[in-house]
Amino acid sequence: MAAGVIDIGSNSIKLLIGEPQDGDIMILESLKNVVPIGRSTFLKGQISQEPINLTINILEKYKKVLKEYNITQVFVIATTAVREASNRNIFVDTVRRKTGLEIEVLNVGDIVFYIDAYISHKLKDTYPVHNKNLLIGEMGAGSLDVSLLKKGFTLINMGLALGSLRFKQLLSHVDGSREELAEALQEYLVHEFDYFRGRLPRIHVDDVFLIDENQEYLKAILPNKKISTNFFQFTVTDVERIINELSSKSPEEIAQEYDLPLDSADTLLPYL
Repeated sequence: MAAGVIDIGSNSIKLLIGEPQDGDIMILESLKNVVPIGRSTFLKGQISQEPINLTINILEKYKKVLKEYNITQVFVIATTAVREASNRNIFVDTVRRKTGLEIEVLNVGDIVFYIDAYISHKLKDTYPVHNKNLLIGEMGAGSLDVSLLKKGFTLINMGLALGSLRFKQLLSHVDGSREELAEALQEYLVHEFDYFRGRLPRIHVDDVFLIDENQEYLKAILPNKKISTNFFQFTVTDVERIINELSSKSPEEIAQEYDLPLDSADTLLPYL
């Protein structure tokens, strides 16, 4: 039976329609519209009227697409930008009244639960997920949601205030040279990860899994690295080499040289 999922993120709203096929899911339709809900949440603490109106308009369009596919099972989820908004209940209620769609606001534990299920399914024949100690992270526009798993059992879930939209807002409020911007960013990252390290249980971590949309951009920057699946090994050496390569380039130069969207190129270095 086909089903639809609408993901209301910090910087975009996405629609996926899929159906089971041979033990996996075949995607029938994939749509994405930019709606920077997090821009108002992260600056003002609440979702302003303009992104609320945009969200309702896009959801109405998605409902028409769902109707074309005769989809009756629809799941609508929202993440960091809605979760952190002081008017989240008003937002959810307004969307329900205007569109008839019920939004489930996911917390960090919910997100990591789905990611764990996804990784376990995708790697069931190649990697023993539940026999390892894993650090799993999902990087979005508004947060880095992380979980530490010990042989399939969750020890800790945490959301860090890191993401492409957060990076843009931070850099837009800092005046100075490229070196000074890099220094301000480094201080911000160190602060977030020091807090995270302080809460981590002391166990050996076998592997780190990172789920995000930047993998397509990494493929462009690492043309000689064999990347044949959605999961590939990304080493510390790879990271250091790319940082050295990109640190002297402007976002415009990065976008042009690697044929990347400018709005992604300007946050690629902070991400790395």
